[in-house]
Amino acid sequence: MGRDTEKEEESNATETEQRMGDKGKVPVFKLLKFADGIDVVLMVVGTIGALANGMSQPMMTLFFGQMIDAFGSATTFNNVLHRVNKSLLNFVYIAIGTGIAATLQVACWTMTGERQATRIRAMYLKAVLRQDIAYFDKEITTGKVVGRISADTVLIQDAIGEKVGKVLQLVSTFVGGFVVAFVKGWLLSLVMLSAIPPIIIAGAAASSVLSEVSSQEQTTYGEAGGVIEQTLGCFVQWREESHITL
Repeated sequence: MGRDTEKEEESNATETEQRMGDKGKVPVFKLLKFADGIDVVLMVVGTIGALANGMSQPMMTLFFGQMIDAFGSATTFNNVLHRVNKSLLNFVYIAIGTGIAATLQVACWTMTGERQATRIRAMYLKAVLRQDIAYFDKEITTGKVVGRISADTVLIQDAIGEKVGKVLQLVSTFVGGFVVAFVKGWLLSLVMLSAIPPIIIAGAAASSVLSEVSSQEQTTYGEAGGVIEQTLGCFVQWREESHITL
């Protein structure tokens, strides 16, 4: 009977944690509600930089095609040299623009992610300190609090920081690439579209697995922190009771 009761309690605890985990999932846009005016400006500038940085790759392929055409369409050496030099200048311009856009993207999104993560850490600590003593005995331990502040906020910082800029950059590259492709050769682009669904399915499956593994990893780290805290506490108590000096 005792073992059955313990198993039932463990099962109920597991189900409760799963329900809390499902309810605790927050969309990325809700995480951005901690942004202030400066963060909004940084996110706007970072978004513009990310979109411009993403468009640089489709434009580079377009300029590369123009440079290849310069070799075949020219009739004399001087004409070839003039056309190639003109195409190479486009690469110089796009390199300068890409460098500026990439700098704005990384700098702005990194700064706003750090600012918002710092604000979330402070708010989380204040919320924990407002709880009753019984909350720390039954619901959470000091090790879990430290783990949440140190590890989880880093994940939040990545989610609302540089990774947002990277997603915007890749979306811009994706859309811009198809625009250039359909403008230059719509028939071949339609054929290439058949490869998109398998790539999306594989990416979604991999993302789901990685998200689940990351969630389990954070939970395990929190439990390990609680065990270490209890072990060290027992050791300190034993040392004080035994009057042992290290």
